[in-house]
Amino acid sequence: MMIVDLIDEVDFKEKMLGIGVPAKDCQTLAATEQTTKDWLASNPNNISVLKSAVDELIATQATILPEVHQAMTRLLQNG
Repeated sequence: MMIVDLIDEVDFKEKMLGIGVPAKDCQTLAATEQTTKDWLASNPNNISVLKSAVDELIATQATILPEVHQAMTRLLQNG
């Protein structure tokens, strides 16, 4: 049996909560992405905090679900 480390929308949301994004536990990935966009819009300097958080997730070398990876990419491109 193979065990794979996986980063899913729950892990992503927890990371966003950890950096101060005012997400809710019950939010979907799309809602968390929008909340993060709004958070960045209110303080553009947070882009460096977001980039560091995304880099930390990537550095784990865990498998990132494609939809989570796409959300992270969009946030960094639009930030």
